[in-house]
Amino acid sequence: MDLVAIGTIAFDSVETPTGRADKQLGGTAVYLCLAASYFCKVGIVAATGKDFHQEYLDLLHEKGIDLGGLQKLEGETFHWGAKYHQDLNVRDTLFTHLNVLLDFTADLPAAYKDAPFFFLGNIDPALQLHVIDQAKNPVFIGMDTMNYWINSDEYRPNLLRVLKKT
Repeated sequence: MDLVAIGTIAFDSVETPTGRADKQLGGTAVYLCLAASYFCKVGIVAATGKDFHQEYLDLLHEKGIDLGGLQKLEGETFHWGAKYHQDLNVRDTLFTHLNVLLDFTADLPAAYKDAPFFFLGNIDPALQLHVIDQAKNPVFIGMDTMNYWINSDEYRPNLLRVLKKT
């Protein structure tokens, strides 16, 4: 395994000035894995709910993405919604339903722990720290976050710890 992507598999509901799309395939881990699959062997560590579509998992598998770190949990898949303004660089988050992410453990399969590269997607910073602790000898750890974690008194202290380790 060259790269391990830890993060969200999501349903995104997005409104723009020209249209709206509900419950589309989204999530940091999904798009990172799809892009990386053109260049290296990539594994995904993420959680889906019982409502997640098999066709999306088939897409990931067809691209050669290792699904050994995927957890299918009871409940609904993470769902995020936003409204983008005329300037598409500006958006308002309308809702963040963590759903199965509340029970996601981000445990790395044994085959993933020796990977040289890790990307910590937009998930609870405590889970990001848990992944860092499991990685045996990473060469590089990248990360993503968003306002939900940054602006929260509950999550921000762990986020600052993650930033020091990436």
